[in-house]
Amino acid sequence: MNAAVLDYGSAAVGADGAARVAPHGAWHTVVSAHHPLIDDPDVHLVVAVEKGRLLIAVGPHSDAGLPEVLAVGPCATVARKALRRAGALPKGRKITVACVEGWNRNSIILTTDQALCVDGEDRGQLMLAFAPDMNPHLLQAFAPWAASLMCQSLDAPAASPTGPPDGIPSPLHPLPSPRREIPPAPAEPDDGLVAGGPGWQRFWFGPDSRNAPEPGAFDFTTALQQFRTRVITESGTARLLAEEHGLQWDDLPAAHKELLHVPGPASSGNGLDIAALMLRTRIEDWTWDGMYARVSPHRLTEDLTDLHPTDVSALRWGLVAPKMFTTDRKLSSKGHVSHGLAALTTTAAYLAVPHTHFVPADLALDVATTSALGKSMLAELRLPGPWAMVLHEPVPLAAIHADDEKLQILLDEDQTPGDGHAVLGAVLSAHPDQTLDTNLGLVLVTSVHPERGRQWYLQPASFGTDHGAGRLLYSYAAQLAFATWRKPPAPPVQERGKPGSANALKRLAKDPAARAGALHRMSVLDFTPPPTTFNPHDASAGGAGGSRKYGTWRRAHWAPNRRIGLRDENDQLIGPVYKENAIEGVTFTRGPVFIPRSRVRADLPLRPDRRVVYRLRDSESAD
Repeated sequence: MNAAVLDYGSAAVGADGAARVAPHGAWHTVVSAHHPLIDDPDVHLVVAVEKGRLLIAVGPHSDAGLPEVLAVGPCATVARKALRRAGALPKGRKITVACVEGWNRNSIILTTDQALCVDGEDRGQLMLAFAPDMNPHLLQAFAPWAASLMCQSLDAPAASPTGPPDGIPSPLHPLPSPRREIPPAPAEPDDGLVAGGPGWQRFWFGPDSRNAPEPGAFDFTTALQQFRTRVITESGTARLLAEEHGLQWDDLPAAHKELLHVPGPASSGNGLDIAALMLRTRIEDWTWDGMYARVSPHRLTEDLTDLHPTDVSALRWGLVAPKMFTTDRKLSSKGHVSHGLAALTTTAAYLAVPHTHFVPADLALDVATTSALGKSMLAELRLPGPWAMVLHEPVPLAAIHADDEKLQILLDEDQTPGDGHAVLGAVLSAHPDQTLDTNLGLVLVTSVHPERGRQWYLQPASFGTDHGAGRLLYSYAAQLAFATWRKPPAPPVQERGKPGSANALKRLAKDPAARAGALHRMSVLDFTPPPTTFNPHDASAGGAGGSRKYGTWRRAHWAPNRRIGLRDENDQLIGPVYKENAIEGVTFTRGPVFIPRSRVRADLPLRPDRRVVYRLRDSESAD
C-alpha cells in the first residue's frame, strides 16, 4: 500500500539522518536549479518536479516580482533568493494562464505572451503555460489565486476557494513592482515603535504631532502642501501643466492639489494624473538608473548591506513602478494619495541627483545616531545645493530611537537590521541662500514585507531635536555642512559602442572611476579622526576624574569651535594643528568637528553588566 502511494525511489536523507519520502509526483525538497528552458530570454520561470524535488529555475532576465505567483513558504522563498542572486529586476507585468497541448505534465513555465503565441496577440503579459493533464501536485507550488485560475482554465473545480486578489476584474494579476507607497503597518513592533501607533508618529513628527498643533508646532498638512508646491515648481511640472494642458498650478482647487489629480468628465476618461506628469520630468534619469542597475557589476544584497556608491541607481529606480508614469490610470481616491506621495518623494530624490553623497559603512551608525545639535550649530547649517541626498548602509530604526543606555545594549548584542525597519539615508532641501529648509525632510526607509520581500520608500519627517527622525535629519545636514567630502573622479570616456546603449554603459560601469561614483556624481564622506590627548585627571560628568570608578561610552557628536588643519591643493596639511608652531589662520582654523562614538575615561573599566540573564529558582537539592 505504501509503495503504491509513496515514491521510495526518490527518498532523501537529511542532515538529521531522517529519510524524507514524498508521494509519487510530489516533492520533499524545494531547490533552485538550472533548467534548459530558462536559457530562453522569453522564459521567466520554470517549475518542475524531478525525483522527489521541486526545481525552481529563474534567470537574470526574469521578472523579480514573480515570487508572488508562488505559494508562500519554501517555494516563494527559494525563488526570491534565486532572483536576487541572478540580479533580476521588477518589471511590473501582469500574468494570465494558458493550457498548452503537448506540454510536459511535470513542469510549468512562466513565459512572455509573444513567445507562447496562443492567441496570436502580444499584450505584453506573462503567461503560465501548463499541460492539460498536468501533475496536480504542481498546483500546491502556486499561490491560491494562480492555482484557481489554472483549474478554471482546465474547466475543473478550483483547488482553493480563493480567487484572484480583490480589484482584479479579469484573470490577470500584476506582479509586484518596486516600492510604490508607504507599506502597511507590520504586526511586530520595532523596539516599541509600532508602525502607525503613537510612538511611531512621535518618532517621525515630534511629541505634539498627534494633538492639535500649537502655535509654532509642526503641522504635517501645511508642510506637505508647501513641499508639494516646491517640487511641482522646481521639477518643471507646473510649466508642463500650463504648456500641455492649459492649467495653472496655483489656480487648481485644493482637493486636486492634494490628490495630484484633475478629474475629467465621465465621458472623457480618467482625467489628468499630475503625479505621473511630475514623474515624466525625471524619466531620463529614472531610465538611466534602471539601465545602470541592470548592467552594474555590483548587485544589491538581500539585506541591503555592503552598499556601494553606485547602488544609488537601483535604490532610486526601485522607488516607483513603470506604470506610474502613465497619466491616464484609473485609481481610487486612496490610490491617488499613495500614488501621489510616492511620485512626489521620488521626484524630490531625482532633484538631488547633482548633490548625492555616500557615507562609508564604518561611519553609517555614528552618523545616524549622532547627538542632537546645539542652537548655534543649527543656525550655521548650509547645504551644497537646492536638493541633496545622503546614502549609507541600513541602520536599524531601533538604534536611532534608542537612548544612550539602550544604544549600548543594542551594540553589545551586535544588532543588525534583520526584517525590521532600517534607515538608508535621506533627501534634504535648502533655501536659495543655501540655508537648510526645515519645512520637511524625507528619510529613506527599508523593511521586509512578509510576502513581497525587501522594499524601500521615502518617509516624510519633520526636523527637530526632540524626536528621532528630527535629530537624524539634522545630523545629515551637519555632515553636509561641516564635513569634508571627497569629490567624484572624472567620469570614464566611452571608447567604443553606441552612445547610450546598455552594452556601452556595461563597459563603463566596470571602470574603477565609475565604481567610485564618477557617473553618479557621488561625493564620499572623507573623515579623518581628530587628534586626541588623554588626561586621566580631567573632570567628568560624575565629578573630578579621581572620583569615577568606571568608564563609559559617548555617542557620536559634533564638537564646536575645534581646531581644523588647513590643507594645500594636494590635500596635505600646511603645518601643525596642535603643536607649538600651530598658528590660527595660517596652519589651522576653527569650526565644528565630528567626534565618532568613543570611550570616556578609557583608563577605567566599563561598568559591569548587571542585567539579569537567568535567575535560578530557590529549590531543595535533588540529592
